[in-house]
Amino acid sequence: MNFRQQISNYVLGNLTTSDLPKTALIGLENGLDSESLVILAGLNEKDNSFEIDSYFNKAVDELGIQIPDKKTAALEIIRYYADLIKSKQIDSYLGVERIVREVFYKTDFFDNSKEYAYDCIGFERIYGLYDTCCELESADRPWDKNKTNQELIDGFKKDLIIEIEKWITNWK
Repeated sequence: MNFRQQISNYVLGNLTTSDLPKTALIGLENGLDSESLVILAGLNEKDNSFEIDSYFNKAVDELGIQIPDKKTAALEIIRYYADLIKSKQIDSYLGVERIVREVFYKTDFFDNSKEYAYDCIGFERIYGLYDTCCELESADRPWDKNKTNQELIDGFKKDLIIEIEKWITNWK
């Protein structure tokens, strides 16, 4: 993850204040530079959390980076995993599982759904395929006479990739 994605993860609560020095190191590796970012990168997770937070806020101010709101941060992390899925750097099912755990459990997207789960961000088909894979994994009997449950899951994983690619195109 790059520096902005790390900030989005922080906004969502996936990172704590003690993770911010590592985030600063990522910022430096991404070519960012500011006095406070360098100081923050030199701190560690055991340093005073108020000091860490203060240097983080100074660093993003010096860099002219605006801290995203929760929805923007969520979409940034979804996009991060969607890109990993599309490029086959992560299994489609596991990638969507990370989106569910790291984003959906921490946002009100479900509450804002109108007809289907997560339709407010165009994720309803993806979530439906993911949910079907979850059910197939825990099924106590075969769902199909001609295919094993694992073969069905493999097919749904391919469908997940197709739907993720569509989502990326529509949510730029």
